[in-house]
Amino acid sequence: MRPLRTLLLLVTLGVALSASATHNRAGEIIVCHLGGLEYRITVITHTKLSAPADRPELEINYGDSPIQDTILRTDIDDFPDQDLRRSEYVTTHTYTGYGEFVIMIDDMNRNGGVINVPNSIAQSFSVRTLLRISPVTGRNNCSAQFLNSPIQDACLNQPWVHNPAAFDPDGDSLSFEPAICLGRFGLPIPGYSYPGPSYSIDPITGTISWNAPPLVGEYNIAFIVREWRLVNGVWREVGYVMRDMQITVRPCNNQPPVIQARADTCVVAGTLLNFTVQASDPNATQAVTLEALGQPFELATSPATFLEPTAGNPVNGIFNWNTQCAHVRSQPYMVVFNATDNWQPVQLQAYGTMMIKVVGPAPQNPMATPVGNTIALQWDQSICSNAVRYLIYRRSGPYGFTPDHCELGVPAYTGYTLIGTNEGLGNTSYTDDADLVIGNSYCYMVVAVFPDGAQSYASVEFCAMLDRQVPVITKVSVGTTDVSAGIDTVRWSNAYDLDTIARPGPYRFNLYRGTGLTTATELIWTSSVHPFLAHPDTGFIDTGLDTEAQPHVYRVELIGRADQATPDVIGSSSPASSVFIATTPDDEQLTIAWSLNTPWTNSSYEVFRDVGGSWVSVGTSTTTSFVDTGLVNGQEYCYLVISTGAYSDPSIGSPLLNWSQEVCGIPVDRTPPCAPSVSIENDCEKPLNTLTWNNPNDGCADDTHGYRIYFTDSIGGVFQLIAVVDGAENTMYQHVDGSSVAGCYQVTAVDTVGNESAFVAAVCGDNCPGYTLPNVFTPNGDGHNDRFGPFPYRGVERIDLQVFNRWGKVVFRTEDPDIEWKGTYLDSDSPLPDGVYYYLCQVTYIRLAGKELVELKGYVHIQGGNAQGNVH
Repeated sequence: MRPLRTLLLLVTLGVALSASATHNRAGEIIVCHLGGLEYRITVITHTKLSAPADRPELEINYGDSPIQDTILRTDIDDFPDQDLRRSEYVTTHTYTGYGEFVIMIDDMNRNGGVINVPNSIAQSFSVRTLLRISPVTGRNNCSAQFLNSPIQDACLNQPWVHNPAAFDPDGDSLSFEPAICLGRFGLPIPGYSYPGPSYSIDPITGTISWNAPPLVGEYNIAFIVREWRLVNGVWREVGYVMRDMQITVRPCNNQPPVIQARADTCVVAGTLLNFTVQASDPNATQAVTLEALGQPFELATSPATFLEPTAGNPVNGIFNWNTQCAHVRSQPYMVVFNATDNWQPVQLQAYGTMMIKVVGPAPQNPMATPVGNTIALQWDQSICSNAVRYLIYRRSGPYGFTPDHCELGVPAYTGYTLIGTNEGLGNTSYTDDADLVIGNSYCYMVVAVFPDGAQSYASVEFCAMLDRQVPVITKVSVGTTDVSAGIDTVRWSNAYDLDTIARPGPYRFNLYRGTGLTTATELIWTSSVHPFLAHPDTGFIDTGLDTEAQPHVYRVELIGRADQATPDVIGSSSPASSVFIATTPDDEQLTIAWSLNTPWTNSSYEVFRDVGGSWVSVGTSTTTSFVDTGLVNGQEYCYLVISTGAYSDPSIGSPLLNWSQEVCGIPVDRTPPCAPSVSIENDCEKPLNTLTWNNPNDGCADDTHGYRIYFTDSIGGVFQLIAVVDGAENTMYQHVDGSSVAGCYQVTAVDTVGNESAFVAAVCGDNCPGYTLPNVFTPNGDGHNDRFGPFPYRGVERIDLQVFNRWGKVVFRTEDPDIEWKGTYLDSDSPLPDGVYYYLCQVTYIRLAGKELVELKGYVHIQGGNAQGNVH
């Protein structure tokens, strides 16, 4: 590698182009990490073998400075039947730290006659790759790579398809998008066009389709393959590779072959994936060859194989892959099947893609064992030694989950929640002691997790139930609603699993009460002493309460050896509260909402309304609220709610029915009109902002009275009321903030009782700055176009302009937006010679969101002024 100290992109323009330099057809840049901040960079080019021009060395820019380097060719492959030379240029480069680096080549010239590249013989060939070195996304070991050639043939007026067979060695997710071919300085080629309206690329598989080529000749297309990595639940781009490729369309009477589609699939690591792929051709006389490409065939350990059949019609290929745990990852492997016919002179192709996900096996032999007031879990170590942790999920009662094909982890719809994470392959036990309630069955599933976050199939459900060694409350029901004479009924079931030998009687119960939903500490009742566990006193009616303003919560305590001076406090039930309801008024409706805290699970709630002294059911809810509609504003309505629930222990009777207190409410209009849909006409030349919006009375309201206009001069600023518009039919407002039209607006609707609609997405106007530079000036003193300066501009605060000559030397710089360069060297009066000069210009605009920095780059010709100028 020999350093060539030239400024990137600054090469003389306007020189005569020789046909001997026309050769570039396709290429891309691949980058891989070596260690530390050192990377191996491989430039791959495809050129015309017949062209006299050749490139034993190539100029490259690493994206970390304007200086470009020269790298030597390291490999050549010639394909005379395709007039093709494939060259590789390999080098290494060490970066200084984190950052985003666009690695680029810019080599003259493309081959001539490319139909969709204007004057292709005079266009440079440029491709780029983005390397992101970031502590957020982690190390990118290698960029995306391709297994299929970028030199392809197509048949006139026949559908053409191609798949580059891209893969990422790191297992990152790939996306594909079309791109404009790049020319000089890495800029889009002026006038470039995609092959046609029917040209597209699949963003997931990368399959490119063109239906159909209308002209014979060569076409160039480009596309970008982006790498994505899931970091803390957010998809972040790791980098991208741009490939430029060439299609040669030839006249022929041929139709492409057909591949039988294969559905995407999952395979458990350690098992064999085997299937057959069939291809055929509509022309029975043609023979078809079938091959497969993709990362599974490139793996270092246990790669996939594809038994390619002898050419025929139809043909069947056999795919085999003995998967291993090392193959498990979060992203699927893409396999590309390619069928090619044997028509001459153009062999048409068909592509089929298949996603194969290698998943970790489910943890085996899980067990759940009650231990006191906890449940001990254990399972076998994953057979995959590269598993790094386990996720433990729980729900009350079984769901009966059987994962569907490719359904990994524990889906949310099962009602399971994550309760723990065990780090380490051998960490295969867990003690659940969180909020367990006697009387409920608890079920668990375990999932193994791999280094990149891939999850295995879930284990089978396994369940356990705590022994009933303390009482279980089964009823807390309001009998009377009153501020001082309210009544609650409390009932419970005994501790029938208690070891009466270890915890002998006689026994008694203590009942505790509290206000609210959670804590019961006030002792309100003590039962009689009974010699046996089957104590008859398992209920209590609590009187003299305020059941109108607040709920009550209860707890039952079991006492053994109750006849001794130091009794045995065996334990308490979980607390249980009454159902407490409240109403919220709205326009012709009341929302009845309730709260409660019970150790059993409530499956439904029935809402009753007092109608003429009788309680009538008006609806059922499975949530904790209900909206009663069709009411009359100003009239009082009264309600109560009955909850229906059960423990998952079938030995505890069900259903458990409990009454709330009674509550009344009066509906009133609290519903604002719908927020208007606002649009803005931002005229930055008058200047004037014109707001228009719809009348909510035309759709979702009938009582809109007027509007309020709010304004802020900056994004994130505080909105201030600037105007009130009376009349629902008046839906336009004009505004200017001095001479500025930068600002954001909110328009709200107000009804006849003062309800105001909410703020929604603001509409904003902005100053419209613009700054454009010419590409030629003639400093000859004739008073016309003597100075280099911008066309009329707006909204520019400052610039930072540097002008370079062909050797990369700065010949002029300024921060004045007017520039006024007279074609002289720096601040001197020494004229520069006629020619082409490259500029970089950082422009700072004044915008609504703050200052905006825009980079302009291009070239300017000095003509007819300083033909004999001094060379600097």
